[in-house]
Amino acid sequence: MVDEKFTIGIDDTGYLDQHLTTKLMRSWLSQMVEQSLIHSEGITRHQLFESEKISSSYKNRSLAFTFNTSQSIFEIEDQLVDFIRTASSPHANPAIAILSRHSDSLHALAFGRRCKNELLKLSDSEQYASESNVLLRGLGGNRNGMIGALAAVGLRAGGDDGIFVHINGLEDLKGDQSAGDIRNNSALQHIVDISSGEELDRDDMIKIDSYLRPKLINGNPTQYVQLIANSKVWTPLA
Repeated sequence: MVDEKFTIGIDDTGYLDQHLTTKLMRSWLSQMVEQSLIHSEGITRHQLFESEKISSSYKNRSLAFTFNTSQSIFEIEDQLVDFIRTASSPHANPAIAILSRHSDSLHALAFGRRCKNELLKLSDSEQYASESNVLLRGLGGNRNGMIGALAAVGLRAGGDDGIFVHINGLEDLKGDQSAGDIRNNSALQHIVDISSGEELDRDDMIKIDSYLRPKLINGNPTQYVQLIANSKVWTPLA
């Protein structure tokens, strides 16, 4: 069977702890990768509109991830739903959105962009999901997680929004690393000088004090860096 690419949006599995959602998704992806069921392209975090009217876990952010698999959309849905229902907080309003090659990604992106600038309703997410042929499911509570899940899946598919919170190999990189070693040992291939827009040479050194957090640019994880004054070492930009 030929592999197909899916993009998943997730929101509100952790109630008051947004980091729990990240932890859960990393756990699910790890299990699926270990079983050779998927090839992951990393997890992104997407900032949405903040309002006192929104009961969000942490600054109204939602997550998305993309992967290739030979499994069907319904097999993925069943496994993900079972996992989230078992592992998410009992007080949460979890939801998932699944975008496939049959979806209208531009229409889903339009919804995501609106969610960055205005407060939308649950009925808006249901309408956009239906119009864009995105599988959208609320898995508990008041189902309001559907709004963030659909927004995240649209923004991730658009390729130019979000920060990577997980990429294969990236968490193992600490201290001074050459651009070449980073590219060889992780899925991060684009390391760019913020001033010139040029890719760093393989021998250029980057000082990593904590985890790198690349941005999603043109569909790829991209880490911007700047040269430390009076040195030949580069520092990552958040």
